[in-house]
Amino acid sequence: MLGEALNSLVDLLVTGSLLVGERMGRKGGDLEHPFGHRRARNVISLIVAVTFITVTSLQLLREAIPRLFEPVQLGDPQVAFYVLGFSFLVNLVPMGVILRIPGKRDILIKTVLFDTLNDQAAILAAFVGVWLVWQGMPLADPIAAIVVALILGANAIMLIRENGRMLLGRSPEPQFYDAVERAEFEVPGVHGVHDMIAEYIGPDIIHMDMDIEVDPEMTVREADHIERQVIQQLRALNVVSCEVHPCAHRGETRKIHKEI
Repeated sequence: MLGEALNSLVDLLVTGSLLVGERMGRKGGDLEHPFGHRRARNVISLIVAVTFITVTSLQLLREAIPRLFEPVQLGDPQVAFYVLGFSFLVNLVPMGVILRIPGKRDILIKTVLFDTLNDQAAILAAFVGVWLVWQGMPLADPIAAIVVALILGANAIMLIRENGRMLLGRSPEPQFYDAVERAEFEVPGVHGVHDMIAEYIGPDIIHMDMDIEVDPEMTVREADHIERQVIQQLRALNVVSCEVHPCAHRGETRKIHKEI
């Protein structure tokens, strides 16, 4: 029951924080943030994972472990069953809404989904724990709380890992670069692509820098026309910001700044 109470408190904090992140992420670019504020979502999600979810997990462990040695007797199990059953049904509503949202890769959607799944797992564990205590197994209560705490901690680690990679400038998967090459060869006048470097600047939003190989006898006007066509091709791959440099030489397909 304590785990469920803590989860309810975390829900309020998580929802409020994610709404703030959503609003901040809509803000456009400025002199200090030329690519916009889309990563604000990752910052808020990381804060939620570290502070709210992790702290809840540790608090549950702190309360549950001593009760393994000093079990607490259950008072009125029927009230506990009613409360937990009502909470479980209420949590089915937001879960159904989240599962119907198309952009499930968005980090805020993932954070809300993880938190909702945490709630349901906590309720089920609490229900099982209360029922087993009612059946004369008092150790079931702290064991159930420890299970909930471990689930919360595991999900927090997943969110921390994903947000950390994004904030460090994660590059798209190799399949993305293959798609870029295929798309650019569809533009007349492009003989090759090299020095491609890309990173996520928001959920499924990419900034990219690349060189395209063109005829060395081509005029600047002709190269500029090809460059605009290449940029238009990249828009279909969620590249919202890109620098394309026409050149007459070849090079490595990918560019990595190992010296930085």
